[in-house]
Formats: sequence, structure tokens, C-alpha cells
Amino acid sequence: MKLPETDPRDDPAGLWALQQELLMRAEFALGPRDASKTIYQPQYTEEEYPHITITPNFDGAFVEVAGRAACSWPEAVFQMAHETVHLLNPITGNTNYVEEGVALAFSLGVQPFYGICVQTSMKSYLYALQLVAMLPGGPLEAGRRVRERVGALSAATVQDLERLFPGVEGSLLSKLVEEFDRDME
Repeated sequence: MKLPETDPRDDPAGLWALQQELLMRAEFALGPRDASKTIYQPQYTEEEYPHITITPNFDGAFVEVAGRAACSWPEAVFQMAHETVHLLNPITGNTNYVEEGVALAFSLGVQPFYGICVQTSMKSYLYALQLVAMLPGGPLEAGRRVRERVGALSAATVQDLERLFPGVEGSLLSKLVEEFDRDME
């Protein structure tokens, strides 16, 4: 996909088209999304980090991009791709290392389709990616397998992972299902 010449904040139609394409790519890589939830138009937030927001009546969710994504399509792709993984099974509450690692893997993996290269230096996300990369098949294949068995990546338990990945060290599986700590040092 060729990225528009506009600023993302000035192009809601372009941002919506990007969201639709990222959803299609995420479902292809990780399996179908929870169709009982409506995906709404992406928005911008003044908060420091992008995130998804669940609607007040819990019928759907949308991505809120942050910072440079307002004026940079590469940054918008990077943030939205990551958050799109969370849109597959939008949950209230915190995610785990499985979901954050898979989300970063997906965000990095779609970049060649757009001719971009955006990285993160946040240790917590890189650590989550490192953990999920140790699963057989790599992050995206492992993520697909978890979603097929459990649904939401953050709903996975150690027992689920043991059944899906026999022979993988228990300490790794335990860490993967822990609540994600964005602020880890």
C-alpha cells in the first residue's frame, strides 16, 4: 500500500483505510477477530502511548494513536499495526507478554508492505518479543495457535501454553502469561 501524502491527522479516510487493511492482514496472520465487536474509526490521543479504547457499552473498540503518528504515516502504521492485534479480541484490563510480543512482531512484520522501518527502543516490548520468539513457529505462528485454542492472547494460561507447546520450559511459559509491565527497566 502506498502511504498518502497527507498528514494522518488530516486524513481520516486514509487512516480508516489503513485500519481496514491492517485488520485484514492481522486476521490473515493470526486468525479471525471477535466479530461480536465493532471496530470504529481510529482517533488521536494526547496521552503518551497509543492504545485501544473499548466503547462505553462494550460493543466495540478503536485505536487511539499518539505523538508523532499525527503527522507521520510510518509512525501511524507502526502504532496502528501493534494496536490492531489488540483489536482482534478487545479486552478491558491489562495484557500479558504473549499479546504484547505478538503485537510487536506483527507491527514489525507489516512494515515491508509499506516500505517503512520504524523501531521501538522500549525494553519491555523488546523483551516481550524476545520471549514470544522462543515459542515454536515464531511469534505470529505461536500467536495464531494460542488464539485458535484460547481466543484472546491475554486469556492464555500456563496450562494452555503447555498443551500447545509441549517441551517448552515452564519458566518461559509462566513469564509469557504474566501481566505486561511497560515500565520495566
